[in-house]
Amino acid sequence: MKKTIESLGEFGLIDKIKEWVPRSPKMICGIGDDTAVFRASSGTYQLLTIDTIVEDIDFKLSKARPEEIGWKALGINLSDIAAMGGTPKLAVISLTLPRKTSLQFVKGFYAGAGKLAKKFNVSIVGGDLSKGAKMSASVALLGESNPRRTIFRKGAKVGDFICVTGTLGGSILGKHLSFTPRIKEGEFLARHGVSSMIDISDGFLQDLNHLVYTPGVTFMISEREIPISKAAMKLARGNRRKALNHALSDGEDFELLCTVSPKNFHKVQKNWRRRFVIPFTAIGRVVRSSEAYRSQARRLGFQHF
Repeated sequence: MKKTIESLGEFGLIDKIKEWVPRSPKMICGIGDDTAVFRASSGTYQLLTIDTIVEDIDFKLSKARPEEIGWKALGINLSDIAAMGGTPKLAVISLTLPRKTSLQFVKGFYAGAGKLAKKFNVSIVGGDLSKGAKMSASVALLGESNPRRTIFRKGAKVGDFICVTGTLGGSILGKHLSFTPRIKEGEFLARHGVSSMIDISDGFLQDLNHLVYTPGVTFMISEREIPISKAAMKLARGNRRKALNHALSDGEDFELLCTVSPKNFHKVQKNWRRRFVIPFTAIGRVVRSSEAYRSQARRLGFQHF
């Protein structure tokens, strides 16, 4: 008979989680106290982000392995740190679980989160547990960045190139559970002086509106240059127009969208090709325009409410 979290109780489950999560040398005190205590670096910005994934909204238990759910729960936060050009450091995980959840499921969740944490040298240092009708996971992630290389959403200027990493659309076919956060790519772009940056979580056009939102300033994009994923083409059954719509509005690509000045663009592109395999594509420019154009595009993409 499989063990369940009910048979262990909350504190027994915490003890198990302590076994599953490796202790980092950066920790003075980790899981088990009121807060995690860690050694902080000096001369840096501290970055803090939190995201929640919910059963039947962000994943379905019938279609996702627990390892994939754990990977995604941490990954979406890592993507936020990447968009700032930062380096992730510490994470805490809060789980809401049905009473009959198997212990094997929780172990699998932490195996997925732990595998991704190891990939980017992140320490999982604590969290919280609660009972609920459906599973959800909230991850808070602490990172840091160089004050001179911290990239914000605000900063795009008229004339800047609009660029995107990777390919877009069709994440529902699997990428939303297996994507690799663009931490190294974000650090690279920050070092090369991009003017603004955001990760694509709610859909390309919707997130582009967050990036280019200064009054009187908007964007022009070339549909021919949009890097459409194979998954988007599969969803569209080979119809490029329908695939383009997926690329423009599907959520959870978790690629980086940024703006680059004309002065820096060719240097960034040249050095990118030397460093990374995934594409870095210029798909438009920041321009002066009316509010009407921007408000029309803003309606596309995913919204929770």
